[in-house]
Amino acid sequence: MTAALLIAGAVASVAPVRAACDVDRPSRTPSSRYAIDGGEVYDKKSDLTWKRCSVGQRWKEGAGCVGVIKPMTWDEAKKEAADGWRVPSKDELLTLVSPTCHNPAINEEVFPDMELDKLWYWTSSENGAFLAWLVDFAQGHPESYDRTDTGTLRLVRDGQHSGG
Repeated sequence: MTAALLIAGAVASVAPVRAACDVDRPSRTPSSRYAIDGGEVYDKKSDLTWKRCSVGQRWKEGAGCVGVIKPMTWDEAKKEAADGWRVPSKDELLTLVSPTCHNPAINEEVFPDMELDKLWYWTSSENGAFLAWLVDFAQGHPESYDRTDTGTLRLVRDGQHSGG
């Protein structure tokens, strides 16, 4: 019975998150702002292309983001950048925050399958010798943390791209 409870708890921790949103306030990040192409999404306002899934997950047509989000340190996050993809700056990542929602504070139609216990996303922005900025997608604000702490990552690249 204990093993069954542990398995149930593990499954629950990776279950998709459903945001609590204030429907009486207009969204700053409506779905119409984005051009979705499979596992990538182009933000028409910021001229950035984002991975729809967090690092550790992959896009599967008809299922969304599958897999488990990978926690990592800031140095590990910087090593994930490849093939034109990079770690976003604090200001870039903050463009995804939907202030009318929390847990997560993001448009879930565009960026699905976030995990409630992994809503802290690294940015490339440093804050002194030992700190870097994370964006808290639970409440939608930036926080400065030690680079050896763990966070999660969503990759970005400049301009409009297709495929992916």
